[in-house]
Order: sequence, then C-alpha cells, then structure tokens
Amino acid sequence: MSVKKRVFAYFDGSNFYHYLRANYGITNIRFLDITNQLLDLQKEELVKIKYFNSPVNQQENSIAYAAQQKFFESLKRTPLLELHLGKLVTRSLNKVRIKCKTCGHQHADSINCPKCRCAIPIESCQRTIEKGVDVQLAINMLIDAIGNRYDIALLFSGDADFCPAVTYICKQLNKEVIYCHFPSPKTGELLQKCSASRLITLDIVKKAQL
Repeated sequence: MSVKKRVFAYFDGSNFYHYLRANYGITNIRFLDITNQLLDLQKEELVKIKYFNSPVNQQENSIAYAAQQKFFESLKRTPLLELHLGKLVTRSLNKVRIKCKTCGHQHADSINCPKCRCAIPIESCQRTIEKGVDVQLAINMLIDAIGNRYDIALLFSGDADFCPAVTYICKQLNKEVIYCHFPSPKTGELLQKCSASRLITLDIVKKAQL
C-alpha cells in the first residue's frame, strides 16, 4: 500500500474571506471540510490547517470585535487547525491618486465627507492595514517545508507577494505548493510559480457551508 502525501493548508484569512464573499456570497464555512474536499483522499492526507488573520480593534468596533472573537473560538475547536494572529495598525494617508474622467490622473489633497460633503484634508484621514499576517504565513510555510513536515502545501490566498517563498519551496526544497483559488480573481503569478492550482467551486463551498 502506497504512503499518502502529507498536506498542510495555509489560509490567508482576510484574503480568503473577501474572495469567498465576492464569488459566492457566502462567509461561514467549515475549514476542515473545504480543505478535505480539495484533496485526492486516495493519495493525500491532511495533517494541519494554519489560519492567519488579524483581530479587529475592540475600541473602534466592539460589535465586529465580539463577532470575530466568537469566530476565532470556533476555529480553535476545529480539528487540525492552528490559529495565528497578526495585528491591525492605523496609518495616516499622505496623498491619494485619483483618475478624473475629465482631467486624467491627479493627486487629491482632500476628500469630501460622504454625509455632509465637507472637504477633509487627506493628511487627517487614516487607513487600517494588516501587519505581520503575510510574513507569518510565508515563514510558517517555509519552516514547515524545511522541517519536512509536509509534501504538499495548499495556499489559500491570491496575494502575489507569496511568490518568492513559493519559488524557493518548490525549486530548492522539492515540495509542491498548490494555489487554491476562486473563479475570480486569479493571480497570474501564483498560477505560474505554484506546482499546480485547484479551483474552489460553488459546490465545494456549499458542502462546507455552516
């Protein structure tokens, strides 16, 4: 009897959530089920799921924070799943580049409030970004490959920033990295750099839906 290939799954949580909602209008799934459906269970065996995300700021949005914490607790109860958290940080905006249909590309110094239409200086506006999530995922995928913990890595992300790690894992460590993607969008660089790709269909998602 042949030995099955060991599989680790890596979820870029925020990226996966937005693509799942955009493609199928679904947000609540069982991660163990959706991962197993993408495997050839005759030849492959799921060993670990690693899920990466950032917690919402409790002071800024207590309702979203409470909902997310409930979600994280459910993840912790999922067999084989390991939760990794980064953080959200706030950055001030410096310049915003816009494309005006009349004037072409311009830099905006202010924006209008969508409620009262008052002009707000750009430098007083802020954006929230994830910090540490992509780095954690890439490092985990690399370390697990170096430690020979898997034969196949399933990458659930459309972020092309993972391409250098993917290239090293495939070419230098002789592991397979499979890009698991939705119908839209598909990242051309990941399709080129990964060993193969697998499509997350609506049927797969519905079978894993809560």
